[in-house]
Amino acid sequence: MWESTLKAIIYGVKAMPTEEIINVDFAQEYPYSQILPRSPLATSYHANWDGIRLDYHQQPGCETPEHSPQQHVISVSLTKQPINVERVLNGHVQHECIQYGDVVVIPESSYHKLSWEIEAEFLVLSLEKAFFARAAYDSVDLQQVDIVPHFADSDPLIQQIGLALHSELESDGTGSRVYIESLTTTLCIHLLKHYSVSSPKIVKHAEGLSRLKLQRAIEYINQNLEKDLGLAEIATAVGMSMYHFSRLFKQSTGFSPHKYVMNCRIERAKRLLTKTEEAMDEIYQQVGFQTQSHFTNVFRKLIGTTPKAYRKQVNI
Repeated sequence: MWESTLKAIIYGVKAMPTEEIINVDFAQEYPYSQILPRSPLATSYHANWDGIRLDYHQQPGCETPEHSPQQHVISVSLTKQPINVERVLNGHVQHECIQYGDVVVIPESSYHKLSWEIEAEFLVLSLEKAFFARAAYDSVDLQQVDIVPHFADSDPLIQQIGLALHSELESDGTGSRVYIESLTTTLCIHLLKHYSVSSPKIVKHAEGLSRLKLQRAIEYINQNLEKDLGLAEIATAVGMSMYHFSRLFKQSTGFSPHKYVMNCRIERAKRLLTKTEEAMDEIYQQVGFQTQSHFTNVFRKLIGTTPKAYRKQVNI
């Protein structure tokens, strides 16, 4: 008995449940209705992010039923004060004192339940198996990699990814596809390095993109700036995986694909503001922004002034 329990703790082998568990599919609109008393205050469900979902919660003290996620699930605590939690993960019980920023990793098909007594604030990231498997296949020399369950602990990178995704969700509800996919890919690679059963060696390349592939990528970006470009879309245009393309593109240009696309969009917007009299709502759509507020915020961040003020300055 002890030997099987120890194996479950170390390798994430799933202990047989003693009662019927609830299967939770985070691809559905209301996955929390059977396990938590409240719906999330914010969700990326309607934003249609590829491969990942973010939910922001404020939940009262409660005890969840035993449940099993159909996706890899990562929770990030945002509760300001320490919170005592009793968690059962694949049959192993642990009492935790969770601090702000602590992260819990719950692989798909794990058995999980928890209870706490005070108001809790947290993020839930649910990562689709197919997206994770694609990142694993692209970046390691293995056919399959399994994620190991991890109880609450500090992980600054996952915390930052969660907060960045939450910030994107709060900004306008859509976010840039290339940015969301870049963050999701980074999360996948981090899980592969630090939370996988085999600790696979990540494939690295010393050099950047070939001159031809770099030229093709830049041309594709500039020809499609009006679209909501995705990282996978750009990588496919040059015949590469997202993971390898993202790494090699940054080695070649000094910019992540997301930052490069944003710089291109703002440069084109500057030309339109200087040489045309088109309305602002026409310009931001031509350079690929989903809302005028997002366009204004990015323009101010990169140029130091608003698009309207910039137009006045250059047309004096």
